[in-house]
Amino acid sequence: MKHSIFSLLIVMFFAVACQDLDVLSGINTDKNNVIATGSDLISTLEEGYRLWWQGVHGESPAMALSVAGDTYGLGRSFFGAIQLGAEPRIAFNNSPNAPLELRQIVENTWYDCLAAVTTANDVLNALDNNITIDQGGAQDQSVRAAAHFLRGICWGYIGMVYYEGILVNEKQDLNKDIPLVTYAAMQEAALQELEEAIDLTTAISDDFVLRYFNGLNLDKTQFLQLCHSYAARFLLQTPRTLAETQTVRWEEVFFHASNGLEFDFAPLANGKNWKSYHQYVFAETGQGPFWARLDQRLVAALDPTQPTRYPETNRLGETALAQKKAQSTDARLLSDFQFEERNNFEVKNGEWHFSHYKHHRNITQPDFAGNGNNMGKMPVFTAADNALLLAEAAWRLGQLGEATRLLNEGTRTSRGKLPKLATNASAREIEYAIQYERAIELLSTAPMGLWLDRRRWAARETYPNVTPLGGLQIGTLAQLPVPGRELLTRGLDNYTFGGENDPEGILPIPN
Repeated sequence: MKHSIFSLLIVMFFAVACQDLDVLSGINTDKNNVIATGSDLISTLEEGYRLWWQGVHGESPAMALSVAGDTYGLGRSFFGAIQLGAEPRIAFNNSPNAPLELRQIVENTWYDCLAAVTTANDVLNALDNNITIDQGGAQDQSVRAAAHFLRGICWGYIGMVYYEGILVNEKQDLNKDIPLVTYAAMQEAALQELEEAIDLTTAISDDFVLRYFNGLNLDKTQFLQLCHSYAARFLLQTPRTLAETQTVRWEEVFFHASNGLEFDFAPLANGKNWKSYHQYVFAETGQGPFWARLDQRLVAALDPTQPTRYPETNRLGETALAQKKAQSTDARLLSDFQFEERNNFEVKNGEWHFSHYKHHRNITQPDFAGNGNNMGKMPVFTAADNALLLAEAAWRLGQLGEATRLLNEGTRTSRGKLPKLATNASAREIEYAIQYERAIELLSTAPMGLWLDRRRWAARETYPNVTPLGGLQIGTLAQLPVPGRELLTRGLDNYTFGGENDPEGILPIPN
């Protein structure tokens, strides 16, 4: 793997001095060429955290996969959204020579996360070789915990999004080929890293502070909560199908979510390395009028009298939408969404992208998200999200009363002003309430969230007959392939997912 695209990209990320390729890619075990002093530990981790943030929370792949998951409609030729949002779905083009916007879908998270792992490995190697801040004291232990956490969230996202991944730790013999491993192996390794970060942090004194997320200083309690919440997320959202969901270790999800976030994790935008896909999904972000609309399936979730697909009056001759304005008993229709009389997408790109609603929760809560040019918050893991992880785990463990309590005390009533679920609510009523809250309350928070949820909580649906909170459309890719350029470098056959030959989006097919 020394001479793979992975190594070349790490050179791009770290080419701030004239170190050789082997040092920058983590091939050389002499880490003194990378980290010479204790202060270098901090700056190296800061770079790693920025890489992780950019790879996971940027516009690609978040925008295209959100369109594939029928979260947003985006009938514009940006981010690969037209290709991934085609109806009927088509196979993803994983060619090394594909258009840039398609290559970015598979390459951004892959290479940024692997590069971030390299920074974590460098830090751990340096600590093991007695490069310290305070001679093995609390500060060194906090750095070690932060490195394990970074490795955990990088491996966790690769495992959650990709069919295969790469595991490289600080003790790896990098003179040997590094094989690809399954997404299940990636997730197990991620969980081990998060648990190591939890154990290390628990043993540290209460003056622990983590400062690697822009604008945030997390104390010991907050950092531990973040570790637990990411562990719960990875366990719950890794399944690709309804069948895989049945195999989740729900007791672990419940444990981690019980110790999870009680605050909204939302780093601040700075318009440079710290920005996110948020700037393209909210109604007013300073980025122009051409970005995402709320997918019609979610309009129908808010108002069941609305159709789940926008009528295709041109291609199919369907009757035009009778009532553009939706009505809902959910107060969030008015507080979180903006009605638009007209559509501004081209018909040729698909009328199913049309919608009369944009998300504008950032307007009613001005500190909710940054637009890439200011210091607004970018929420990517909210306390409400953690509460819903806990509620779903309780529901799946048969604790219906606890799941009902969590829903009735949560955003369903506090923000939605919806009636409380009855104490004897059925299992299906509770399940639907959880799915609804995840779709509406968590909209425009965790990247790719609804795509990850739809693939795991329901069977695939045919595109003319989708339901508001049902599964992915048939032929939607439910995971990303290893980037075509990485496969080419390794001498492996290229493959992809989706389209008519892969209806569930989970079986590799020749690209």
